[in-house]
Amino acid sequence: MIEHTIISQRNYAYVVIKQSPDMEAFLSASRIFVNDPDFSPGLNRLCDFSQADLNHATMTDLLAYAKFAKANIPLAAEARVALVSPGDAKLGLLKSFVSMIPVGKFRVFQDPADAVAWIKEASVVAAGAGTS
Repeated sequence: MIEHTIISQRNYAYVVIKQSPDMEAFLSASRIFVNDPDFSPGLNRLCDFSQADLNHATMTDLLAYAKFAKANIPLAAEARVALVSPGDAKLGLLKSFVSMIPVGKFRVFQDPADAVAWIKEASVVAAGAGTS
C-alpha cells in the first residue's frame, strides 16, 4: 500500500509505503501523486519506507523505477526528498536510487524523525528567503 498527503501551505508531501508493494503499485501510486491537484515539482517530499517490506526489491526494479521517475515525476532542483529506509538491509538500495536521480536534493535516513526535521528545515529556509 502506498499513500500520499500533500500539505501545499508548507510545500511538503508525505508518502508512506507499507506492506510489500510490487513495481505496478509504485508506478500507479506515482501517477496518482503527480496528478494530485496540489502536486508541484518544487514540493519537498518525505518518502517513508520504514513500514515497508522491500525484501523482494532488486537492482533491476530499482533501475526501472529510477528511469520511470526521471521521465514522469517532475522534481525541481531545490526540492528536498528524504527517503526513510526500512532497515539496514535496504539502506544501500535506497542510496543507489538516490545516485540515479540527477535533480533534487536527496538524503537517506534510518530514523523518520531525522527525515522530518530535514524536511521542516527546508520550509524554514524557504520562509526566511522571502523576508528581508
